[in-house]
Amino acid sequence: MSDTPASTTQGRVIRAALIIFPFGTVILGIASFGIWWTKKVKVEERGYKYALALRRDLTEAGLQRHVDILKDVMAQPDSQKIPAVAAYLESSMGAENMGYQVRRVRFQKESLELANVDVELTGKTRFREVVLLLVPYGDPARLNAEVHSIALLMSLAHAITGEAGSQTLRLAVVPVGAEKGAIERFVSAARGKDERFMQVLVAGAPSEGTMKALNEAFRVQETGTVITALPETVDTPTTLAAAQALKGRLLKAVE
Repeated sequence: MSDTPASTTQGRVIRAALIIFPFGTVILGIASFGIWWTKKVKVEERGYKYALALRRDLTEAGLQRHVDILKDVMAQPDSQKIPAVAAYLESSMGAENMGYQVRRVRFQKESLELANVDVELTGKTRFREVVLLLVPYGDPARLNAEVHSIALLMSLAHAITGEAGSQTLRLAVVPVGAEKGAIERFVSAARGKDERFMQVLVAGAPSEGTMKALNEAFRVQETGTVITALPETVDTPTTLAAAQALKGRLLKAVE
């Protein structure tokens, strides 16, 4: 039996649909991705512009303000000091003050609440490659050095907010002196996201025990992570000079 004009036309429509619809689905998918990407880029641009407006130059007065507050905070008993440091970092470095999305990961050691706190400038292309400025704290014998190291990190964070490099630049404060396992928690979280620490700069001339804990946590022999201890600073002028030098070093490292 020969095909009727109606059945021939219907067959052509079906064949065309089979060709056009998958092609249209692909085009729609590409278009949807393009719209999503454009919106993402615009949001990031707005975020960077906002952060740039919050940027503050490194100054002795700004650094001294952090030093004075941190001295008061860290003069408290450990049960109050450790959470108070984390709270100060979170509030001071947040979106409204420095433009960062602060991560504060809490955990317990018996009755003591601890927290790892970090912020970052996410890399544009090699964002899983991380350069880290780390401040370990919580050792009562190193109170003054820890105060200046945290103040250095905070002032530096304020001075580079809105910067963008190819690699991720992360700034972290971890209570290693109160709990050695805190650094393992921090590194494990990054490892779970397939991140690789390229360089780790450790502020405040950490003790041999702390450096050993860091080498073990970062698995230096396996990963090739380079860990460098930075000199201790114990007064504001010296800390300011160290922060100024470190600013250029860190931005160069993530270019």
